[in-house]
Amino acid sequence: MTISGAKAKWLLAGAIVSMCLNLFLLAGMVAGRMHGPWGGPEGKGGMVIATVPHELRPVIREKLKARGPAFKEEREKMRALNLHVADALATEPFDKAKLDAALDELEQSAGQLLHHAQEGLAEIAAELTPEQRKQWAEGWRKMGQRP
Repeated sequence: MTISGAKAKWLLAGAIVSMCLNLFLLAGMVAGRMHGPWGGPEGKGGMVIATVPHELRPVIREKLKARGPAFKEEREKMRALNLHVADALATEPFDKAKLDAALDELEQSAGQLLHHAQEGLAEIAAELTPEQRKQWAEGWRKMGQRP
């Protein structure tokens, strides 16, 4: 089945908006920029801090702060790539290949940022005592139970 005309344009636009929103949310969580239930009122540490029991938060927060500079370069790169996506969306005549390339770059950058975050979490966990890791594991379990 081939979709063409206005229907195809609406489907493409919807897919692009959906992908951009997903990448934006992923970047926000990883960068600790989300506020609300996952990031806490102060929004520092994002989803990670939301998994940490209150008594362990000062320890984890300090360890995260020490690793903060490692994320800055990739966050800056993602900001620039978001502009490339916006430019590709605004280009007339529309060039789907240009947009696909910009979205691919943004996806790769988001994946790299997530990879850095996961490496950092593993390094932090290795520095904790067995009891602290058990406490943190309980926080992750509770996070998985959220509606």
